[in-house]
This record gives sequence, C-alpha cells and structure tokens, in this order.
Amino acid sequence: MDYKAEKQFGHIPLFLSKQHPEFLKIFEAVNELPIDDAHCHIVTDRDAFTTPRRFLERMSLAAIDTLPAYFPAGIYDRWLNGDEATQHDLNKQFGIQTKVDGIIGDIAESVFVKFLVKELAQFLGCVPKLEAVIEARNDRGRNYWGYVNSLLKDVNYENVMVDTGYVESCGAAEIDRYEEGIRPCRMNRLARIEMVQKELFPLEITFDEYEQKYVARLLDLLDGNGNYGKKSYGMKSYLLPYIGLIEPLYDRETARASWQALRESYHKIPNMDRQSEYNLSKDLRRYNFTLALEECLKRDIPMQLHTGDGEAPSVILRNQDPFYLEEVCRFDRDGVMRMPKIIPLHAGYPSVGKAAWLSHLYPNCYFELSIMTPFVHQSLFQRYMQVMEVVPLSKILYASDTFHIPELYWLAGRWGKRYLAKALTEHFVGGSLGFEEAIEGARMILYKNNRSLYKLG
Repeated sequence: MDYKAEKQFGHIPLFLSKQHPEFLKIFEAVNELPIDDAHCHIVTDRDAFTTPRRFLERMSLAAIDTLPAYFPAGIYDRWLNGDEATQHDLNKQFGIQTKVDGIIGDIAESVFVKFLVKELAQFLGCVPKLEAVIEARNDRGRNYWGYVNSLLKDVNYENVMVDTGYVESCGAAEIDRYEEGIRPCRMNRLARIEMVQKELFPLEITFDEYEQKYVARLLDLLDGNGNYGKKSYGMKSYLLPYIGLIEPLYDRETARASWQALRESYHKIPNMDRQSEYNLSKDLRRYNFTLALEECLKRDIPMQLHTGDGEAPSVILRNQDPFYLEEVCRFDRDGVMRMPKIIPLHAGYPSVGKAAWLSHLYPNCYFELSIMTPFVHQSLFQRYMQVMEVVPLSKILYASDTFHIPELYWLAGRWGKRYLAKALTEHFVGGSLGFEEAIEGARMILYKNNRSLYKLG
C-alpha cells in the first residue's frame, strides 16, 4: 500500500473513500471541525522516550496499571526501575520478564496495535513497523511538547476536559506544564470525588470532623482554586465499579457508622480482598457522592461517572452496568426527580446499548464516546450508528479518555472523525439527514455539546 498516496484523502485509507461517493464530501467537512475532548487525562514528558514494550504497556487497557498486581507489592516497580543486576535477581525469583513478555506479546498481536502502527507510521513518515514508529516518535520527543502539540493540531483539538483524579502522582507544576504545553488547546479541570476521599480516609478524626473537612474541600474544588491551583468545571465519580447500583444516601448516622467501621479496620486488616474493602466503606462513599452531586445540581454542572470499561484487577467488572445509574439520573427527593446533569463515561462499553437507552430515557443523561473511541477502531462506525439510533445528536459528546501517551489523543480524533463521517454519510445517503443536518450533527458531537454543557466561553 502506498502510504504517501493516502495523504491526498486527508489521512484516510483509500478504501474508505469508496464507501459512498458522498463520503469524501462529508469527511472533508467533518475533518475541518474543531474537537473538544469531554473526558481525558494529562500526559507528561515521562514518556518522551520509550521502548516498543513500554509503549504498548502504557497504552494498553490490558496492562494499564495492572502489571504490578501480578507480583508481590512493590516488586514490579523495583524491577522496572532497577539496574541490570536488580532486574536479573528479580527475574530469577519472580519470572517477571517472562510474564510481561507474554502479556505485551499478545497485545502486539491485536488488530488495534497493527492498525495503530500503520496510522502512526503515516503521520511520522516512517515504515509501518512498531520499532520504526517508536524510533521516529522518540526523535520527535526531543521537543516533546512540540510533538504533543503537533498531534493535537493535526486533529484540531480546542478544549480538553481533564480528570485530575488520575495524574500519576503529578503535582501542580507538572499539571501546569501540561496546560502550557498543549496551548492553544485549552485545559479545563474536573475534580474526582475519590481524590478527596484519598486525602481524608487515613485521618484519625471523628465523623463530624471528617464531614466538615470533606465539604470544605469539595467547595474549594468547585468555587475556589482547590484543583491544583484552579477551579473545577464539573466532577467525576468512580463509585460505580466499587459498589454497583448507586442509591443516593442522606442519612448521616448510616454514614457515621460506615466511617467508624472504616476507622476500626483501616490499619488492622492487611490484604483485604477488594469486595470486602468496598463493602466496608460503601455507605460512606454513597454519602460523599450524594453531597457532591447536590453541589453539582446547585451549580448546574455535570457529574461524570465511570461506567463500562474495565481497569481490572482493581475494579469489579460486573458492577459497571450503565443501568445501575438510574437512581443517580433520577436523584429523587421528596417525591420529585431533580435530575442533575449526568454523564456516564466510556460509552458504557461494552454495554453501549444500555448507556444509549439510559441517555434516551432521561433528558439529563448524556452519552460520552471515550475508550470506545479509539479502542474499537474500525467498528466505531457500527457503534456510532447504534448510539444515533436512540440518543439525540445534541446529547452525544466526543471524548478519548487519553492517558499516559499523547498518541491516544490523535488516534481518537483521527478515527472518531473518520467513522463519525462514515455514520453520517449512511444517514445522508439513506435520507434521514440532509447534508447540512449531518454536518451540524458532527459539530454538536465534536464540540458544541461540550461547550454548552460546561458553559465554556
């Protein structure tokens, strides 16, 4: 295949241009549009130089933050950061290299990675081999933020809604460096409830003191500069994979009992299994979530909730059914559904239809496309068609959930626009959308809905 020849089609494979005569016309219009990423994370220059194995580990959902769990606590990090002698000794004792090679080797054989390599090779101007791609991106990494910026500009990012609850122990300085490095793309911060709980759960204080500190921290995140020096435009909760069905809790005494149980066990029960740990703090977490959602409702700002996806082995996969959010969407009190703005994340994937139907039934529930975009790649066309069956175009939000490596921003934008254009072409050819309606739908999905929802200037 002549990869240089593909550039005349705006970085799309030639076979896609043959789907319908109208495809290129729609794609050209969609490809020029700006992007707002409704849910993502920062990247840092820690990945400016990498290796093929490390690149795949940092990008893969099957390896993200999970490899350490296959070994005793601290062993993987010692191996990863150790010198040759340390790695040799740890390999001999724990077989780390063999296990890692097996996991990464399987990842390298995925269609996703093979497709990714071809796409990045085209952007970087090298042969479509993983080793060549990594060599080329490492060379660009000599000016790392220039490289990051080139990826964002190529797909026309203008806003990113960044969940600062996962920043790999970065402090304000690294977050500010990211914010500066991606300009003119604008960073808008979202606070995660769990970042407050992480600060407060270890404290040996009374429940009343805990509640006071939690509310004060919450208000600082939303109204002050508590999100690493700036305010938050909305919030995120990771509660669903912990407990499954979320029922709001207002009973302080139930929350108090949960806090006391947590205090009594916090330093006394080593190696507690994940479900027991979650059950122990379930009511306290529900209470914290309810207080936070009340504050979001007062300010008319969205609450994002981790839904679908995976991130095993730390979460419980069976808990992540989008329908478990129905009571959150209702947010009943005094016999009234108050309906705060709710955004189930990650398209509910693999339960895309359930997330779409929830968004169809509840006017305050939106549909967000991350993780599915870009990891589903070619099948995004079918998934986008499935979403559009029931979700109004005015409620669909483009997002990537980019983490660790900046190429995910680019892949999500590139593939998101490509397969969105393909889906809109299908509707145009079928007569359900006129041309201008199709392009306006793309505008809403790619940036308008996000800016309206978060009241971005």
